[in-house]
Amino acid sequence: MEFHRADKAHRTRSVLLLVFVAALCAVLLWRLEAWLSGMSTTLANSDAATVSMWLRLLFGALGIGLAVPAAALGLSLRKLAHASRLEGRFPPREWKTWRDVRVLRDAPALAWARRVEIAGTSALVLALLLHAWTAWAVWRFA
Repeated sequence: MEFHRADKAHRTRSVLLLVFVAALCAVLLWRLEAWLSGMSTTLANSDAATVSMWLRLLFGALGIGLAVPAAALGLSLRKLAHASRLEGRFPPREWKTWRDVRVLRDAPALAWARRVEIAGTSALVLALLLHAWTAWAVWRFA
């Protein structure tokens, strides 16, 4: 039985990046609440054109902010599936893992590659739907 060995340096970098992102998200979420409470009082006293402009900006930013990571995930998963299919093993040799994993070859590897490809395609479809929703929201509040 063959194993794909974990990359400890990659694991350490990934954990540090995840901790940084979680801390950043916590701070941004805390500031978002304060910003939204101030914004609600500002928009309550504004005319309809200003409210429409702010809705267009907020929905546009939300849609793009969700679509970009979905597209990045989809492309990364499809790249993984393609490399796995070319090598006939899962995970591919160059792929870094957090822990030691058993290497799959031939039919089981191709089955995993196909599942990963479907997941990647699904993420890309989600990204396209989010972009379409963003375009509709910007058009709707124009």
